[in-house]
Amino acid sequence: MATEALEVRMARLEGAYEQVDRRLGSIGERLGGLEARIDAIASELRRQFYWTLAFLAPLYGLLVGLILQLRR
Repeated sequence: MATEALEVRMARLEGAYEQVDRRLGSIGERLGGLEARIDAIASELRRQFYWTLAFLAPLYGLLVGLILQLRR
């Protein structure tokens, strides 16, 4: 009788373990997808930052040049 109860309890634990394993696998997949989306957004932001910098750097240079010309 004690052996039967132990087998039932072990079966229950194995079932619970399989369920936890499936849920953790699902969470891992979702986190992987989220990580890929965040990487894509970061890449896009980086690209936009470089474009902005490419336009602003010459503008600041021009502004400094004009200020220096006016001070003469």
